[in-house]
Amino acid sequence: MTSSSQHNYFPTTFRNQLMATIVWAQVFVLYCIGLLVFTEQNTSQIFWADPFIKIVPIYVSTWLIIFTSLLLGWFCFNKLGWAGLIKHTPGLQIVSGVSTAIIITCIIWAFFGSELPDFVPAEESSRPGYLFGMVAGYGEELVFRMLLSGLVFFGMFKLLSGVEYRYRVFWSAGTAILIAALAFVFLHELGELDSILLWNLIATRILVPGIIMGSLFFLVGPGFLIFMHSTMHIMIPLLFD
Repeated sequence: MTSSSQHNYFPTTFRNQLMATIVWAQVFVLYCIGLLVFTEQNTSQIFWADPFIKIVPIYVSTWLIIFTSLLLGWFCFNKLGWAGLIKHTPGLQIVSGVSTAIIITCIIWAFFGSELPDFVPAEESSRPGYLFGMVAGYGEELVFRMLLSGLVFFGMFKLLSGVEYRYRVFWSAGTAILIAALAFVFLHELGELDSILLWNLIATRILVPGIIMGSLFFLVGPGFLIFMHSTMHIMIPLLFD
């Protein structure tokens, strides 16, 4: 028979790691603020920016993501405190996420040079530039992982209180992944300018940033995914034209 502390291991550990990750992830928000202050963006970068951040005027989206993240980071820090932050920081996850992003982008650069291969969508390339690339990538983690996936997971975990523990965790995480994936597609389609449904693009969005990355969020950890995805949006405009 497993103990009650073992029953609470995953959700409690995951919650603490997520909150600690959110606090440390504010470094990407500070990066965005620095880019806003010290760099200029052009119309081409706005045109190629991810449709997710063009649902409303792009600078409104930028500041919404910045302020929402800062407020969430402050909330999590108040919950953890310095001692809790240090204790629950998933350092290995964060280092692994950053390292993975650097290794992947450097391998692509070694094979393809400064031109990204055609299978990389325009909004994921260097075309949106440093600021809008990061705003989109980090904004997706903020909305679909930090907020939506976290809320759905813990909401379902509470709702399924009578279900056997391992199934309770599985269905809670599975529901969070599915809902976040569908929301990802919906909000990206909402921001598309041409209003044309491209089913291959919809399928790709559900599978890669939805199902695969959503699964990594729970299986490997929030620190890994959030820092890997965000670091990718530093490396891509750094290495590629």
